[in-house]
Amino acid sequence: MTDYYHLFIELSLQQCTKNDYADKLKVKAHNMASKKLQQLQIEMKKFDCTEILRMLLSHDDCRVRINAASLCLQMHVLIDKAILTLKKIIDSSDDSTLCFSAKMLLKNIS
Repeated sequence: MTDYYHLFIELSLQQCTKNDYADKLKVKAHNMASKKLQQLQIEMKKFDCTEILRMLLSHDDCRVRINAASLCLQMHVLIDKAILTLKKIIDSSDDSTLCFSAKMLLKNIS
């Protein structure tokens, strides 16, 4: 069985932060990880992964929490927790790209 929790984290942590976009190798890794994460999310939608998502929403890294919140919103689970997580990222992160991603996710549900 796939370890969705750890794989989700591994792929999320390969995504770029604001300081990574100047590095072509990091951007390439980001793009590959994003494609794999998208496939993983499609697979996760096939079963009840609410508890995994609940844990991911509490992860230390904003990239993991943003990706988890996005999947929660797509699956219509843990909506309030996902929205609160995104708002906390906007209020506390010093990474403008992550804040922008969180804002866009919130804008899409409004």
